[in-house]
Amino acid sequence: RDGVDDVCSVDEEDESSPACFVHPMRFEINCYPSSVVEIDGAMIDSVQSPGQTHFDTSSILVFDKLLDEDLRKRLLNVVKGYPEDHSIDEDDNWNDIENGPDPTRWVRGGITDVASDDADDAEGGSCWGLADDAIMDICYGEHPAVSEFESKLANLFPNFVVSRLPEAVLGGCISPLTANAPTHGDSFDYHIDADPLQVPPSPWADVYGRYPNRSKGKPRFVSCLLYLNDIWDAETWGGPTRFLDPPTQEVYDVMPKPGRCVIMDQDVSHTVVAPNEEAGSRPRYSLVWKLILHPTEEGQGMDLACGRKGLWPDPLVVGSAKEVPLL
Repeated sequence: RDGVDDVCSVDEEDESSPACFVHPMRFEINCYPSSVVEIDGAMIDSVQSPGQTHFDTSSILVFDKLLDEDLRKRLLNVVKGYPEDHSIDEDDNWNDIENGPDPTRWVRGGITDVASDDADDAEGGSCWGLADDAIMDICYGEHPAVSEFESKLANLFPNFVVSRLPEAVLGGCISPLTANAPTHGDSFDYHIDADPLQVPPSPWADVYGRYPNRSKGKPRFVSCLLYLNDIWDAETWGGPTRFLDPPTQEVYDVMPKPGRCVIMDQDVSHTVVAPNEEAGSRPRYSLVWKLILHPTEEGQGMDLACGRKGLWPDPLVVGSAKEVPLL
């Protein structure tokens, strides 16, 4: 990796770059994670070779320069319900540092991004989540900042067709795009976002069946998390996303940082850790996509590196992911 940063280089003049997301834009992106984590290792059944098993781990990727400052500000304005060019100095701003999330935009228990029979089991039963009309606006409104970031995601994974999680997978109650605003005193439980091995009866299951995530030639379920605050003192205010390795109970924390992007397999156990008391009432804003990476060839490998692993940092291996069994 000599001389290789996690910096994105953009070539807007390249007309040959394919655009494959919901809202494509024409530019080439070459971006590398600042850290790679492997977690939750286990022997699983091989879809391609019935009766055989192989060792599998879930992945967490952290990017610190995928999101530039201008795009971060615009996405934060989208989350808060302001025009994208809104200034933080304008008089009509809600003072969320002193008063917490704006109650005209956010509601307690408003997060609907985890499938559950019991609303209290979903992440954020007591957390601030967007009101229904705000979720509809973010998902289906015209937001150039959202389109621009989705184009970055499409180019980040050039070997796949990237889409939002369709309603056919988990039903209309689960939003493919939502935002969180945890504050001090909130409580959260570990959860997974989704798992293709556990999808309910649905049109999706009829077509693709049920299979372990990361199986060759099968759509891979991943989530993308953006930390959007203008300022976040992680050392003092805390508020990490905590990942759990269930077999060993080891945990790994990703600390919030303005503009940081985390891409993770949806079947990774994780939770929000509420901000510390020192954060006061200020929310820790994040925007979350649930995504599907679709293969373009039969039996295709679903590696997130898309052939660039030699340019990535060596992975940090957590818990049971270290325990490669002797075959």
